[in-house]
Amino acid sequence: MPEPMNNYNLPSDRHEIEAKQEQLKEQYPTFGNKSADDLEDLLRYEDLFQAHIDGLEQIQVMRTLEYELREENERLAQVNLSSEEELKKMRENVAELQMFASSLTTRLYELVQQHLDLQKPYSPLVLLRRLRDESRKMDEESEKVVSSFMDKSEVDCEEFVKSYKSLRNRFHSSEMRYKLADAAYKSGTLAGVPMTMDR
Repeated sequence: MPEPMNNYNLPSDRHEIEAKQEQLKEQYPTFGNKSADDLEDLLRYEDLFQAHIDGLEQIQVMRTLEYELREENERLAQVNLSSEEELKKMRENVAELQMFASSLTTRLYELVQQHLDLQKPYSPLVLLRRLRDESRKMDEESEKVVSSFMDKSEVDCEEFVKSYKSLRNRFHSSEMRYKLADAAYKSGTLAGVPMTMDR
């Protein structure tokens, strides 16, 4: 015979038990078909009460869901374990690809810098400086021709005029090109070439 539950005071009045039974029928329909004696036994014996609870549909559904959830968790754990080696290889491949991409990026910057270095002699500022130097050179050469003409006692005037005129024409042409190019550069209509590349 099962052991009675300890420290539980059962009502002694049958009318009180029947009132509680009616209350159980309303609030807990699963106990509605139990007699007062059955309810007393459920309250008195723990194993009997547990067996009744275990037989309830809601409890069985809950335990079925718990079982299915546990099975699914175990299945997912197995999937994760089986994928661990593949994930490790994929991480290694990603690391190698990142290193390769980094080396390509470094090489790209090197090539771009080389390209920019090749462009430096043809940058607007360098070309402007060349035009200015060329203009000054023509001016200096024309002045030398004049000095030479003044120092010599016998000079072919026709040759002097021809040489001087040619040098001054070249000077004015070069000076005009320089001024036009300088004005265009300062106004922003002459595109510049960058000297360096910032990463």
